[in-house]
Amino acid sequence: MLLLLSVLLGAPPTDPTVAGAALSIDDQWQAILASPRVSVPGGPTATGVVIGVKDGFGYLLTASHAAPFDQVAVAFTDRERYPRHVWFAKTAEVVGRWPDPDVALVRFPLENHSIAVVTLAPPGERPKSFPVEVFSVGISGNDQAATVLRNTLLSKEFVRRDGKGPAFFWKTQHPSQSGRSGGALVDARGRLIGLASANRGPHGYYAHLDEIQAALKRDGFGWLVPPRP
Repeated sequence: MLLLLSVLLGAPPTDPTVAGAALSIDDQWQAILASPRVSVPGGPTATGVVIGVKDGFGYLLTASHAAPFDQVAVAFTDRERYPRHVWFAKTAEVVGRWPDPDVALVRFPLENHSIAVVTLAPPGERPKSFPVEVFSVGISGNDQAATVLRNTLLSKEFVRRDGKGPAFFWKTQHPSQSGRSGGALVDARGRLIGLASANRGPHGYYAHLDEIQAALKRDGFGWLVPPRP
């Protein structure tokens, strides 16, 4: 009865952040709001992460396998109305696709919306010793909006996949959940270091920061990569 009353009164949902984490609550909310649902007709849903804005457009990364067509549907929430979708990006188009590291870049018009951004970590500013605490941001299963989950980065691995070229990936202790493909992997400073790609056995695999940076620079999107400190 109390649960039903809470639903009827519009009580806030379960907190999507991780308490007591090295990543601040403000940085967690920044990542949550920068991580919209990404979908295509007839396909499974996935997650994206906005990494920059320019000339009235937002640019988000997601997994290449989650964006097989030239256009995708993108749905955002905000902190006040979380987890409801409050606006939908129109004509969100895939402007870059790199299947080997499983990365795609999507551009969409902002239409006067103010959006959160998670910037890439600069070149060289990534974990170099393991294990290290990291955080995955994504939309699990039937959830409407993103949540933050604590994870542990175990290693950097050079992976060969059937039908794809080899690429570097991060290996994490915990696998990614359904729906979180393309979602951000962030460090304790809230910077993007990887994208959820696949699971192998009990572990998750995320596109590596170096692969993301190289793809963006190679194909004319280097302005999205912060300068080296």
